[in-house]
Amino acid sequence: MLAARWVLGVAIACAGCGSGGGEGPRPVGAAAPLRLAEGSLVAYLLTWSWDGARREGESWVFETDRGYTVGISSAALAIGRVELVPCEPGRGGSLGDAVSSLLVATAHAGHSRVADGSAVSSPAIGSLLEPEAQLYGRGFAGPEPYCGLHMLAVPLAGETEDGAALARESLALTGYWSAPGDSERHELRARINLQDGSTRPLLGWTAWPTALQRGRAPVAVVITRRPARAFDGLELAAMSELDLGFAVLGNLMQGAQVEVASAAGDPG
Repeated sequence: MLAARWVLGVAIACAGCGSGGGEGPRPVGAAAPLRLAEGSLVAYLLTWSWDGARREGESWVFETDRGYTVGISSAALAIGRVELVPCEPGRGGSLGDAVSSLLVATAHAGHSRVADGSAVSSPAIGSLLEPEAQLYGRGFAGPEPYCGLHMLAVPLAGETEDGAALARESLALTGYWSAPGDSERHELRARINLQDGSTRPLLGWTAWPTALQRGRAPVAVVITRRPARAFDGLELAAMSELDLGFAVLGNLMQGAQVEVASAAGDPG
């Protein structure tokens, strides 16, 4: 049986709460609706997952769902704003309600939302090839429960530590692609200078990220992007550089997985 306990301003569903165990509460199940004490700090951590890809020299290589082989040797993405999204009024009673309140007409929006206290505007460029998590910033929780997160990619100019560069662009990547059943490599270039955003549901709880010290915030929102899945559904042989850039950017944003970690206890 699950009981509810408030820890550091976070409403956590936990197994064995009140049982006198020494391990403390361990959040389980869905993270939405996420109820936080108003004014409490929320840390945002940007991460990459290359699940489904393999490292070959300086590139990440993977196969798409349409049989293309893709190798990425340089890639950068610029994020301009991140914020939690309050549950729709009258919603939030279950995970299904939380997801439906977010994904109807709001899953893909290339604009900034009306500001919530949790919003952080700290434009930053990240390399897709860099496995290290990136602390984007910290916001302050508002009074309403949250059901999701909105993330906005924006055009920026700058360079990452590994040399990937943007020239007033939101996404730029280079590499190669090979057609299904063909070993011949073709140059892959994708660049886009438009902003693009996506609202994603809070999927559940995760362990406290090792890249973030406990005590910096009671709650961390971990945003994981999956480049190896961003090319699924695309006919690479028929796409222009611009079309490919916009499609990959949209897939990266819409395919992001958002989980929540509590400094009070990891998921059990």
